[in-house]
Amino acid sequence: MAEYRNSIRTKKAIKSAFAELLSEKNDINKITVKELVERADISKSTFYDHYQDIYAVAEQFEMEIISLLESILKDYVKESSHNFSSYIRKLISLLKENENLYKKIFASDLPVHFIDRLKDMCNEAINKDVKLNFLSDDPNIRLTQIDFLTNGVIHLFVDYFKGKLAEDLEQIGNGINNILNMMIRYE
Repeated sequence: MAEYRNSIRTKKAIKSAFAELLSEKNDINKITVKELVERADISKSTFYDHYQDIYAVAEQFEMEIISLLESILKDYVKESSHNFSSYIRKLISLLKENENLYKKIFASDLPVHFIDRLKDMCNEAINKDVKLNFLSDDPNIRLTQIDFLTNGVIHLFVDYFKGKLAEDLEQIGNGINNILNMMIRYE
């Protein structure tokens, strides 16, 4: 059991050091394993026990975030109502849990591919959601509407984490809910 906890602590130290270095250097290609292990206060062999390289750390970040967002999106799709508010609240709560870490990650250039993967995952889930009857029945128009929604929401959060917005996460969530509720009313 202690070995498991040590592994969790080590991975957390590696991810934190990675986020700090990425925030400072703004480019994953400028981060070395040597710098990362010094920052995380671990040995190189310990690093390689957990990750193949720096890119594996970045990939695990992406997969964890996508997995968490996917799980709350699946919960939303299972609901029988248009309760965007509960989905947005869960999303805000999730983002707040690791807010400082996300700010460091999104301050870099790394998120470009991640954002595309996240958008695709959201688009697919929303497109399958038959409850969204305010979206067009025409498949091409529906995909455009979904793209508009997901791009807008995702980039609001990216802009927040990059420090481009004055609003806090709660205010952003309320704004998103207001817009979605207006769309539903005018269906």
